[in-house]
Amino acid sequence: MRPVALSLTLLLVACGGSAPVRTQYLLRGEAPERTVRVEGAARVGLSRVVVAPYLDQSGIVVESAGREIQAARNHQWAEPLQDGLRLLLRAELSTALGEEVGLDPADRSRWQHDVQVFVEQLHGSMAGRAMLVADYRIESRAKPGEIAEYRFARSQALAREGYAGLVDAEAELVGQLAQAIAASLREIGEAP
Repeated sequence: MRPVALSLTLLLVACGGSAPVRTQYLLRGEAPERTVRVEGAARVGLSRVVVAPYLDQSGIVVESAGREIQAARNHQWAEPLQDGLRLLLRAELSTALGEEVGLDPADRSRWQHDVQVFVEQLHGSMAGRAMLVADYRIESRAKPGEIAEYRFARSQALAREGYAGLVDAEAELVGQLAQAIAASLREIGEAP
């Protein structure tokens, strides 16, 4: 009886075909080849990056039709999206400002400017576009209680098809958000 059960199990496994391949993506930009000595405490810190609840999952999100979204099962983030966004945004903001941006909340009291970001939308569309909508606020230690708030909303066509193209476009949009934050810091006279 055992050989028959084993044969049936092997037959079912063979007929089932192979499982779909799961691909995981990192939300990162191009890392410049450099070594930088960080002098003193960071002047600007990125204390919070929060994503909307629908984004707080492993599957990459695509809007399939008017306000309907689907999270991919086999195309996933390799780390929590909130963490990947925070790391990429910090790197891009550091580049845009020409100085290192802090991440460690323990250093917050030493930052001159604290940036907080809420990502409301970050997904692709069936039309081949990526979208990023975010609110950000800048608190300045030089002007206690004064908070500058901004809204960023952009979309971009994918340069190549598929989820890899979507991830590239989303990373580029995060770079544009970093440029907008740097411009806002300069506008309020708080950055170089």
